[in-house]
Amino acid sequence: MKKKKQLSGEDKAAILIFALGPEASAPLVQGMDDQTLSRLGRRMAELGKIDVDILDSVTKEYLEMHHSEDPMLRSTHKDVVSLFKLAVENDRADRLLSELNAPKTLTIWDKLSRLKPEMIANAIADEHPQTVALILGNIDSGVASRVIALLPEDMQLSVVMRMSKIESVPRELVRDIEETLEKELADTQGESGISFDGMVSVVDILKGLDKDVARPILDQLRDKDETLFTQVDRLLLIFEDLKELSDRDIQTILKHISSDDLVKSLKGASEEVAERFFGNMSQRAAEIMREDMEVMGPMKLADVEDAQQTVLKVIRKLDDEGAVTLSSSDDMV
Repeated sequence: MKKKKQLSGEDKAAILIFALGPEASAPLVQGMDDQTLSRLGRRMAELGKIDVDILDSVTKEYLEMHHSEDPMLRSTHKDVVSLFKLAVENDRADRLLSELNAPKTLTIWDKLSRLKPEMIANAIADEHPQTVALILGNIDSGVASRVIALLPEDMQLSVVMRMSKIESVPRELVRDIEETLEKELADTQGESGISFDGMVSVVDILKGLDKDVARPILDQLRDKDETLFTQVDRLLLIFEDLKELSDRDIQTILKHISSDDLVKSLKGASEEVAERFFGNMSQRAAEIMREDMEVMGPMKLADVEDAQQTVLKVIRKLDDEGAVTLSSSDDMV
C-alpha cells in the first residue's frame, strides 16, 4: 500500500468505497459509467493490505464502520464482487467482473523492462539515437540507466540529450516502434532456447495460480531444466516490483537483508524503489545509506545484479513463509 502522499484520486476513492462497504457504497457507484467503475474495481482489487492510519486519513467514517482490533485490514477481489453485485444489474456486473478477472497483458515496454540490460543494449545498438532515446524513455528508469551505461560512449551523451528534449511523439511513430520491437522480441531467445514471449506467457500463467499450485510446478521445472527455471524465476519477480510492496513488508525485508546487499542493489534501482526503502528507515539510517552509495562509486552491472538477486531470494523465502505478501492472488475467488 502506498503512503498517503503517494495516493492518487482513484486510490482514495477505492479506499473510501472499501471502507463504506458494499451496501453503503452501492448508491455511490450506480451512476458511474462502465469505464470508471471498471477502473475503480481494479484499484480496489489491487489495494491489498491497508494500514489503519491510511484509512483513517482518507475517511474518518472508516473507523466508525470498521472497528477492529486487527491493525491491518485487506481489500480483496471478494469486496469488488460484493460491491458490483449490489450496485449494478447482473449482466453488467458479470461483464465488469469478467474484464476485471482477465489476465493483465504486459506491454512491450513492460517486457523490455524485464530483459537483461545487456540484451536491450545489443538490440538497440544499431538504432538511431533518437529512436534509442524514445525506447529508453518508455521503459523502467532503473533499467534504462543501466542500458545507457552499456552503450558506446559516443552514443551515451547523444541519447541522454535527446531524452531530455523529448516532449511529444506522434502516436503513429510510437506504434511503428512498438510493432518492430514486438517482432524482434518474439524472435529473441534466452539461454534456454525458449522465446522471450513464450517465457512471458509462462510467467503470466504462474502468477495467476495459487502459490500451492505454482510452487510444485516451479520445483519440478528447476529439476528438469535449471536454466529455464532461472529465467522464468527472474521474470516472476524483478527488483522494480518492490515499489508496490506495503510499508510493513518493506520493514520486514529490511530486517532480513544486509546493508551491503541493499546498498549495492539500490545502485541499480530507480529512485522510486530506493525511496520506498529509505522511507521505511530512520532519517539517520537513510542518510548513512545514501552516503555509502555515493562513496561506493560506479559498480559493475554484474555485481549489482548479483546483489539484487540475493535480496530477491530472501524476499521469495519470506513470501513462502507468509512474512511478506508479493501478490493478492490467494485472496481471489
